[in-house]
Amino acid sequence: MDGLLSAQVPASGADIDAEGYDRPGARWLERRISDGVLLVQGPMGSQLMSQVGAHDVPAAFWNVGEPQEVARLHALYRACGADAMLTNTFQASAPALARDGVTAPMRRVNREAVALARRAGAPCTLGSIGMCGIDWLVEDSAEYRAARAAYRDQARELLAAGVSGIMLETFTSTRALAPALEGALDAADGMPVLVSFAIDDAGDLMGDGLNIEAACMFAQERGACSVGVNCCSVEAATAAVPRMVRAVPLPVSVRPNAGYPERADDGALGASAGAVGGANSVDALGTLGSVVATVAVAALGTSSGMGASSRLFWSGCPV
Repeated sequence: MDGLLSAQVPASGADIDAEGYDRPGARWLERRISDGVLLVQGPMGSQLMSQVGAHDVPAAFWNVGEPQEVARLHALYRACGADAMLTNTFQASAPALARDGVTAPMRRVNREAVALARRAGAPCTLGSIGMCGIDWLVEDSAEYRAARAAYRDQARELLAAGVSGIMLETFTSTRALAPALEGALDAADGMPVLVSFAIDDAGDLMGDGLNIEAACMFAQERGACSVGVNCCSVEAATAAVPRMVRAVPLPVSVRPNAGYPERADDGALGASAGAVGGANSVDALGTLGSVVATVAVAALGTSSGMGASSRLFWSGCPV
């Protein structure tokens, strides 16, 4: 931890070598989330941890330990209709890897994840980044600088490896988001940085209890190009959409827990009750006018889609 706390953080992204960034992919992504519907793949971690004997294996380890399984899951999501892959790097910052006992270098873990995601052949790949686990009290502190550096370094590796944008996801407070957004923007050099919050059924952040409107405004003011919610119920996500749309003039993402496929009496797999509820909610969202809704990859092996709009991209997959 001492080494992490002593990390030097640049005042801007001026020292970042952004020559190899996927600018065409970024432009495609920005157009798609502003003017159409983007179907994003579902989770990786829960799918990997559900493998026999793998419940305690860190998801990030699979990028270097069993890469063929990571590639297989991405391919399945693509086959189900996902237009955007989400890298298996949610907990692949240097502090998170150290905490989880993954000894492979952060650079290798993240770059392998990007290569595996891009192998699926989707038009877009987003680099997933979750909370790194470094707590801080004041911005002018070694802890804050270390957190910002951790996010910057992970975002830089993801972008250099070819992602079209960064997704900061499942953030439970604006305090946790602050160094993440700054760090990602340090590395971004104009590439899209999207933010998604974890909320409760009242539409408040799980960590600090801030309402979703204030959280979205915070993200917008700090430079996010999109806001959204994930890791919540379908009902909470549906209720949050009009609130986010009214709060900020940004594309909105919704990625609730839709549940796993359910097996019928005849043995056939079908959409879960949560996925069906999500699809029904899409019809209601259409009344918002400028909001478009679609449900993508309700669960591996099933999918449903409906509607079209300009402000919402939805991945109704279990997280």
